[in-house]
Amino acid sequence: MNETDYSMVLGLEIHIQLNTDSKMFCGCKNDPFFSKPNTNVCPVCLGLPGAMPVPNLKAIKSAQMFSHALGSKLQEKIIYERKNYFYPDLPKGFQLTCPHNPIAIGGSLFGINIREIHLEEDTAKSIHTDDLTLIDFNKSGVPLLEIVTEPDFNNIDQAVSFCKEIQLIAKYLKVSEADMEKGNMRLEANISVRKPGQKELPNYRVEMKNINSFSFMKKALRYELRRQVAALMNDETLAQETRGFNEVTSKTFSQRSKEEANDYRYFPEPDIPVIEVSQKWMDEITTRDVLLPSELRKQLKEKGLNNQYILRLVSDFSLYEKYLAVLDFGYSPSESANFVINILEYKEKSPSEIDEIVKSNRASKLSDESVILPIVKTVIDQNPKVVSDYKAGNASALQFLIGQVMRATRGQADAKIVAIILNNLLSS
Repeated sequence: MNETDYSMVLGLEIHIQLNTDSKMFCGCKNDPFFSKPNTNVCPVCLGLPGAMPVPNLKAIKSAQMFSHALGSKLQEKIIYERKNYFYPDLPKGFQLTCPHNPIAIGGSLFGINIREIHLEEDTAKSIHTDDLTLIDFNKSGVPLLEIVTEPDFNNIDQAVSFCKEIQLIAKYLKVSEADMEKGNMRLEANISVRKPGQKELPNYRVEMKNINSFSFMKKALRYELRRQVAALMNDETLAQETRGFNEVTSKTFSQRSKEEANDYRYFPEPDIPVIEVSQKWMDEITTRDVLLPSELRKQLKEKGLNNQYILRLVSDFSLYEKYLAVLDFGYSPSESANFVINILEYKEKSPSEIDEIVKSNRASKLSDESVILPIVKTVIDQNPKVVSDYKAGNASALQFLIGQVMRATRGQADAKIVAIILNNLLSS
């Protein structure tokens, strides 16, 4: 047997802070990143005795809208429970969450099935120094969306692509900034390994917590996969545990044994009644017309844009909105995309300013073939992969090459002449 005979079992838990004005169960300002430590706090988020939680309706509706976008089934009843555990960042000794009657169940994305989607309260932030640990309660009680997947991933790159799409959807719906650097989005992975010929799920799983970047995720999971395979090949027994990743050594390390659900001693929160979702409420969420990244990709492809343009516009919604504004001035989809993506001079310009510059440039259009030809040849030499794609039948690759020439000439070259020269050179 060798390493390739073993197969990975991987599921994800993705946590996203919602950008509501106030926290999940109190009226404190939801601003954990910019405010002075411990200024947005009250008896509820500090966990003081007798404090009464009140659910944030806007947070629940944002969570439902996100869930609906994934094709998940919204639940008619949401029941909050106490998840009991003891850490310094959780002063009341429990976290309010909805594990058994969640926001939504089911749904899928990229062929990966969603198990359930919860909405809970975030914990406080721990700040570690050489001598002590400090706690900032501004983050305590921030609405935290949790998406739990089935262990359907075939490889680590697929998991990264899935998380990037989740991040984009959160931004498109404007329910979160989903900024991993700020901690708006955090990833947890449950990873184990099947032995050759094994059909059932392994009897253990290792949880990798608080993954805060996609590169971190790749490194941590790749190492952990190799570690587990090596252990099984040596007939070692792997433990159910939580592990961290040391970026200096590029190795994972054991943090503690992994808790089971019964360790949390769940019971319904006595101060929050069952939240019943009416049909009118359900209709309000499910009939909203929201543009999703997948739909935008389809629209842009139908406009004839090449894959490079589509990737840039879909990954940056503000750039897409600028593209639409330029398009409204009557330019073609490819021209508009070229203006906002390729021409550095236009980066800080408004759509109307871009239009003025283009019209001025076209009044003195560069149409001398002897001047354009060497520029076209340089672009061809610098983009062999795109040239190869065009010659293999990818007609949209020509638009990218035209865009590069336009960029090199600051938009002054006559695009029709550029296209003729390219066609002549690439067909010879």
